[in-house]
Amino acid sequence: MLLFLTVGCGGSNAQNTQNAQATQTSKTYKLPSGKEIKINAVGKMNFQNGGSALVMNYETEIPIENIKELSKEVEEIWSIFQKDVEQAELKTGIVRASHYEGSGIVRDGKGYGFVYVKGEDGKWHRLEEQKEKK
Repeated sequence: MLLFLTVGCGGSNAQNTQNAQATQTSKTYKLPSGKEIKINAVGKMNFQNGGSALVMNYETEIPIENIKELSKEVEEIWSIFQKDVEQAELKTGIVRASHYEGSGIVRDGKGYGFVYVKGEDGKWHRLEEQKEKK
């Protein structure tokens, strides 16, 4: 398992925009492949519609535009993080990758979220994959 921090969130509009207030904690984690990632936060997010998800925010060295390589990295992360989502008894997990350019206090960055949902069949599916199959 990775790490589990509590994040307090509250819905602010019909699109489930979140106003999260959480202490950011960074931790380096070694994946099974040997690659290291920097996890900034893991916590539960409650949506306005009543649903919830466990969300992991991490930093990646892969540019967000390289979605194919980023997807491979996230799949490896998901193979571990899925256990945390299931232990939290949730049916939605989100892995949010952030990539930063430059150094220092002010850096340019981009992010992308990968959403996993447990289907009625008990199997996990990434939402983008479901759209691609239709």
